[in-house]
Amino acid sequence: MDSPSRRQLKDEINKANEQEHDLAKWKLAVAAALGVAAFGITKDSQPSHWLLLLVPFVCAYIDLYAYQYQLRIMALAQFLRRDQPEDDPVLRQYELACLNWRNNGAFSLGTGAGLGSSILASVAGPIFYFLVPKRQPDSLLVPTCWAVYIWLFGLFLIIFLYVYFRLGVKKIES
Repeated sequence: MDSPSRRQLKDEINKANEQEHDLAKWKLAVAAALGVAAFGITKDSQPSHWLLLLVPFVCAYIDLYAYQYQLRIMALAQFLRRDQPEDDPVLRQYELACLNWRNNGAFSLGTGAGLGSSILASVAGPIFYFLVPKRQPDSLLVPTCWAVYIWLFGLFLIIFLYVYFRLGVKKIES
């Protein structure tokens, strides 16, 4: 039978997993909302295409929290695997199997989808910003050179956070 503290750790893993799934939904919703606002909600509203350049920042911010949840889950799993082997040998074996599967890429689809959606949404913004003809000029148009810098910095954040996450995974697993 599980001890109360072991049950609490399992509950913490489940909560973090649920919150990570909620973040994925939020990323989709917020990126879509920025797109809708950028092109104008109605035909009478003034489009602000420059809002598309903020998509990388939104994606990076949400990815940051998703990575934190994943690292928390991995840290709890590592604790269950290593520090309490006598409490529940079946759980320990399961966590060891999960570590092996994770190291072989079996659980990488979600992280890859999150990173891929961030990059795809971030690249789509400038394509629409620079290539799609605008009905009328933006009301708060950012100068083109600054728009590119802002976008590149947002894209850099997405990649930097992913690399930082991978370093965190290595620290936890070592």
